[in-house]
Amino acid sequence: MDSALIDFLKNDYPAHFGLTWDDTTMQIRREQRPKVKFEIRDGQLQIVQYAGHGVSVITNHSAMDVEIVDFEHYVDIFKGTNAGMGRKCDFIINPIAGYDFIVFNELTESESRYIKPFTYPTTGEEKEGKLAYAKRQLEISIEKFYSINNFLDSYTKKVGLFSCRLTDTKPNQTMSKSVRAFRKPQKIFSNIRAHEPLPHGFVFEQRIYDNEYKIC
Repeated sequence: MDSALIDFLKNDYPAHFGLTWDDTTMQIRREQRPKVKFEIRDGQLQIVQYAGHGVSVITNHSAMDVEIVDFEHYVDIFKGTNAGMGRKCDFIINPIAGYDFIVFNELTESESRYIKPFTYPTTGEEKEGKLAYAKRQLEISIEKFYSINNFLDSYTKKVGLFSCRLTDTKPNQTMSKSVRAFRKPQKIFSNIRAHEPLPHGFVFEQRIYDNEYKIC
């Protein structure tokens, strides 16, 4: 039996764009995990990675089995149609049974200086940073659902999670001495909860690897 999310993705989403889901030619990339701590990474053959090799670290202390859906891959199934247009977050994590929580997860790997707004020293070009970009990815993904119906309102806990693995530090450490000497100091929060909510009652959370996000 499919989860409520899978049912939505196979029926409501394509039907909204005048399309029909075909199990013989279409496949939703997903993996299931029981009560356990796991790491995920995009762009790999497997979604769940060995410890130390992921970008997003998730802990599920509930008694529920969870499902990790590759949302980016799903939207790309419809390339060339209105259903396949627009930006999307990497993964959606939800219980296989029930509506206790749903987590939209955007992942990135980056040097710490690119998380917040920054300026290229050679060109002077100003960039918004990975954090702001990720929040927009999450917002757009959430709005994709609400443009169809209020299905997501069924979930008790709704989270937009930004997971980042810094490439210039080791887990649980701040920037190295050489990096700090070369750049202006920049505080990177390992665990934050934004004061401003995301659309439709979603709460924004951020985790810097290898800090875990606890589902329940």
